Amino acid sequence: MRYIKIPLLLKLWIVLLLFCTASCQSNPDAAISGAESKPTIVYLVRHAEKDTSDAKNEDPDLTPAGEARAEALRALLEGQEVDALYTTKFIRNKKTLKPLADDRQLEMQLYEAHDFEGLNKQLLGQHRGETVVVVGHSNTILPIIEAFGAEKPVNEIADSAYSYLFKLTVAPDGTATIETSRFGAVNN
Repeated sequence: MRYIKIPLLLKLWIVLLLFCTASCQSNPDAAISGAESKPTIVYLVRHAEKDTSDAKNEDPDLTPAGEARAEALRALLEGQEVDALYTTKFIRNKKTLKPLADDRQLEMQLYEAHDFEGLNKQLLGQHRGETVVVVGHSNTILPIIEAFGAEKPVNEIADSAYSYLFKLTVAPDGTATIETSRFGAVNN
């Protein structure tokens, strides 16, 4: 039987290569570190147009214009990766997300409307490096943006304004930036 002489440097290189390969395969956090190097994207929208015909109804449904806006949100995000959906307990919020949830076969997760810091911790804890859509209210969207450390892009969201779409980008180092656009029928 004949042996082939392998130079010492080549032997060391092969051992190092085998060691690195074994180390990478046994590191379950390797996939997590990939997510930690990506920004977290949070799309924030106010619920779509609600039915205001009964002033006593604290949990109204969407109007036909609201249903059209919910569909416009689904269409707007078509082709974009969406990993999670968050909504408050209200019918109008859930129905704003329903076309997107049905399209993506994603379950809507509930959050407490005024727990801005809690939502921040939940999204960055469970969805770091992912894309999330959050439906809020005219008086909660801007405080959510501020809870992530970004400056609010507008002074207020009027009760009649439903068309804002805010794209919050949280870099891996925690710095947050915000982009503002409109979707569906622009109404204020």
